[in-house]
Amino acid sequence: MKWLLLTIVLALAACGGAEPVDTVTDAPTISVPVVPVPPPVSSSSTAEKHAARLLQQATFGPTFADIKHTSTLTTQQWLDEQLALPATLHVPNTPDVVGKSHVSHYTRVEGWLNVALHSPDQLRQRVAFALSEILVTSRYHPNIELQPLALANYYDILVNHAFGNYRDLLEDVAKSPIMGTYLSHMANEKPDAARNIRSDENFARELLQLFSIGLVDLNLDGTPILNNKGQVIPSYDQTTIEAFARVFTGWSSDSPYWNVSKKDYFKPMLAFEAHHDTAEKQLLNGQLLPKGQSAQQDLTDALDNIFAHQNIAPFISKQLIQRLVTSNPSPDYVARVSRVFNNNGQGIKGDLAAVVSAILLDDEARQLPQYQQENFGKLKEPLLKTTHLWRALEAESITGRLNTVTLEDTHGQAPQQAASVFNFFRPDYMPNGQLQQLGMSVPEAQILTDDLLLEMQNFFHTAINLSIKGQVAKPNEFQMLLDFGPLAALLTERGTGALLDRYSLLFFAGDMPVALNTLLLSTEQQLQELNAEQRAATLLYLVFISPDYAIQL
Repeated sequence: MKWLLLTIVLALAACGGAEPVDTVTDAPTISVPVVPVPPPVSSSSTAEKHAARLLQQATFGPTFADIKHTSTLTTQQWLDEQLALPATLHVPNTPDVVGKSHVSHYTRVEGWLNVALHSPDQLRQRVAFALSEILVTSRYHPNIELQPLALANYYDILVNHAFGNYRDLLEDVAKSPIMGTYLSHMANEKPDAARNIRSDENFARELLQLFSIGLVDLNLDGTPILNNKGQVIPSYDQTTIEAFARVFTGWSSDSPYWNVSKKDYFKPMLAFEAHHDTAEKQLLNGQLLPKGQSAQQDLTDALDNIFAHQNIAPFISKQLIQRLVTSNPSPDYVARVSRVFNNNGQGIKGDLAAVVSAILLDDEARQLPQYQQENFGKLKEPLLKTTHLWRALEAESITGRLNTVTLEDTHGQAPQQAASVFNFFRPDYMPNGQLQQLGMSVPEAQILTDDLLLEMQNFFHTAINLSIKGQVAKPNEFQMLLDFGPLAALLTERGTGALLDRYSLLFFAGDMPVALNTLLLSTEQQLQELNAEQRAATLLYLVFISPDYAIQL
């Protein structure tokens, strides 16, 4: 990315170095001489490079076969293929704990990884992952901790709606018993002064702040609207929260009676009218819900009220751009996508298939010269680095199972395991220093600590150098082994330049920086005591711990 994002990656990496530390003692020591090397000449076609960039943005990582296939299509044709694929759901793909007849949160994450690595509907899954970081639920709730499969069922709501309508998604999220538990509006009681009961505001607050319109009024391009004093304008106040809290009363688990101790975590919550507040309620933009309405009518009208707000298009569109393409999209990019959110061309608002298509088809995303910006790109999430590695190298264990017990420790994240409803990182997070002074958001940097960088270096040393298929004497049943055979053949038959050209296509969309290419060429000269697979693995390890790879361009 251009120097702006490299600033933070280099600053954080300064604590580490090129080799893993602390827990790894057998990493190779590499002495790299300064050897003049001509700039690399890529054998990849322009179409292949464009395909690789698209797949970085829209999948869990390009494979060489996918790049070859996608390079024969236009972006629109690839989108049409992906949009037509049936959804791969997580509940049916979540395995039991080995030797037991139940799932755990570790096997839930195992199922998530298997879908991310192998499902053909890659775009849908990548969008669902983005939505899971906006409409957040997490295992870290005392009741949800005991409901891993129900949490996977919530994720499937996001999968099913990834190409649907955002208004419909909001309703299914509002009625989800997992969301009802996580944000405590399941069995939310109407106010009763005599019993000192006030309606729970938790879901109402996060629905407005995080799931739909945000804190301040926005222009179509995502920039704040300012009053005549140059100040931002709050999009709602406490009285609005209280009114929405009363909207979400009377909903509880699917049961013939109001009994919060007997929850069905899989079926949508039902309305219990005796517990619903039927008084009038004033919502956004002064809309008044009349008294005497049913729980369902209040919910319908309230979600319609939110959906009609001017903020929802830029607020959601910008976050989806950030999750897929670039952390700091230009206001014009946000505005173009927001227009599609407001009208998909057929008068329909909230069509996520149209919104995602607009994000990926946009000239800024496709990096036409007139739209290239110095601040284009985004830091890769740790999970997306690992899925990229395992997809590109066709990783598999000898049993087909994965051990995810340490995944959160080594990556700083795991699906649906954020510490709070605010996700692993906020979309507007700005690190202290130059980037903050420039007003640049780097969301993923919020989880990048020096400890995590060292954990990731150690993880990739094990996952790459110590996981070469056919060269691990006694792999355990969960170890993901990487197939370096084709890459070793490329190195042996066509030389180091050809191998690095393949790495450039797979991991940099054909644009590996010259300095990194030069370093790897020089390094390979010091590895002649290793076999071809080991040399290919060592070079790939250096790619994965490089600041350059940390950035998706």
